[in-house]
Amino acid sequence: MKYKLFGVIGVLLLSIFPSFAQTLKMPFRDVGACPFECCTYREWTATKDTALLKNMSDGATTAFKIRKGEKVEGVTGIVITTKAGIGKATENTNLEYYDKKKNEMFNVKIKKNERFLILTYLGEGVYKVWYKGRVLQAGLDYPQLKKISEPKSVWWVKIKNRKGQIGWTKLTDNFDNMDPCG
Repeated sequence: MKYKLFGVIGVLLLSIFPSFAQTLKMPFRDVGACPFECCTYREWTATKDTALLKNMSDGATTAFKIRKGEKVEGVTGIVITTKAGIGKATENTNLEYYDKKKNEMFNVKIKKNERFLILTYLGEGVYKVWYKGRVLQAGLDYPQLKKISEPKSVWWVKIKNRKGQIGWTKLTDNFDNMDPCG
């Protein structure tokens, strides 16, 4: 009986959200993401004393500590989306798709009332989204796309100090000079 119920629920969900038929594996790991407008990995300045961890885990041991005012290199990062947000097209429109092999941007049509998953914020109202098995870009501050719910994510950054030590933190508010635009 349980299995029949799950099957019925699955068919019902796919009929309501057909674009989710191809499943997205969560958590979604956006390697190299820098999740705000003009975000740049480069020389950063610590604004607070911060312990850097040996790996991307809250329970990890401390690799080293940096002091307020210390210059470090923001090497790279990863945004881990643990729960995708949901978006909906309010009219027929296009989402952008970047094909790395062809080094070209393409448009993917999305119909009115179709839903998509919201993954990573990129800046200026633009997000990485998941729609029909592809990771695309969508400007969610445009009236033809509506954000129903926000994604839940954490941003881990890899930091290198002047001694060459490397560590990880998600305390990104403890650094300055991450934004060359402001």
